[in-house]
Amino acid sequence: MKKLPSYRLHKSSNQAICRILGRTYYLGEFGTKESQDKFNRLVAEYLTNPSFGVEKSRQSVAESVVAFLKHAESYYGESELFNFRRALTPLIELYADLNISEFGIEQFKAVRDYWVKRDAARVYANRQSGRVVAFIKWLVAEGVLSPIVHQGLKCVAPLKAGRCSCREADAVKPVDDKTVKMTLPFLSPVVADMVRLQAIIGCRPGELCQLKPGMIETTGAVWVITLSNHKTAWRGHKRQIYVGPKGQAILKPYLGRPKDAFCFSPTESVEQRLQIRASKRTTAISCGNRRGSNRQQDPKRKPGASFTTGSYGRAIAYACKKAELPLWSPNQLRHAVATRLRDTEGIESASLILGHRHLATSEIYAEKSERKALEIAQKHG
Repeated sequence: MKKLPSYRLHKSSNQAICRILGRTYYLGEFGTKESQDKFNRLVAEYLTNPSFGVEKSRQSVAESVVAFLKHAESYYGESELFNFRRALTPLIELYADLNISEFGIEQFKAVRDYWVKRDAARVYANRQSGRVVAFIKWLVAEGVLSPIVHQGLKCVAPLKAGRCSCREADAVKPVDDKTVKMTLPFLSPVVADMVRLQAIIGCRPGELCQLKPGMIETTGAVWVITLSNHKTAWRGHKRQIYVGPKGQAILKPYLGRPKDAFCFSPTESVEQRLQIRASKRTTAISCGNRRGSNRQQDPKRKPGASFTTGSYGRAIAYACKKAELPLWSPNQLRHAVATRLRDTEGIESASLILGHRHLATSEIYAEKSERKALEIAQKHG
């Protein structure tokens, strides 16, 4: 939290002053209502404006990016914050010292070309470019840039399929059950339970990582998980996840911890992995390294309080590598659940379980079943 400045007397001039970020502000005669009001306005601007104290006419691209990311830390979720950091990286690499007022269409196209040269897929390059436009829009709202800059960038058409040198991204396919089962033995028990649970309830990876006992209503035959922080919460949408008997059996061992603690702990997962490694040790304890003897006393990276979508995905990728299996991601589990529900229960049921507001969104996640088409062709063709 920012340290609040104080309202002080400058004795030699009898003026009220305050110091913010190393700069002294003169507020007028000490003790007057006008100086108090000016002080309150300055403090309010300091607390709400991430770029406070930076002269707008001299603000660089790097300073603008830093100010925006401070805002993004409290405004966006973890996943989107990571995406913005990635999207704004080329701005720092290419134009860090450029005055932000000089950033225009030419520079925007160069930033987009940054992704094209790195063999990014067309859709990804367009999404990252859209985040740069959102960054510029925020600067306009903060009074740093003219609205004309934002309107100019919006006139740049996105990269079109077949009309640019970008490759097309491979469609995200559902992971098959056999591959998942072959991966499980190479995961820690905690991560394996996360995979089993997601394969049943079809939630988003981020929703699974933030799960806490206090979110789960266990009184009914079907447990209900109510999430306050989720992908569409900012739209006022409600997100509930329903857990039947199979999912309950997986979740039950994790409900004994405090209500505000995360169900799935990275620290617990690391401990399990070390225990498994120790149990497979063939060297005598008196020989070689003992557990903990080759560990740093104060490592830079320690297990967090909860898994992130990134650490959850990396744990699965590591297991796939150890098992010599094709890489798959947590989102492919969600696709697999969507496809299975669509085939057995219909698209509307899939939409309900996945938490989609529109059936068209569920169509994206659920692979079209060729089996049904073959049956119809055989029957009527």
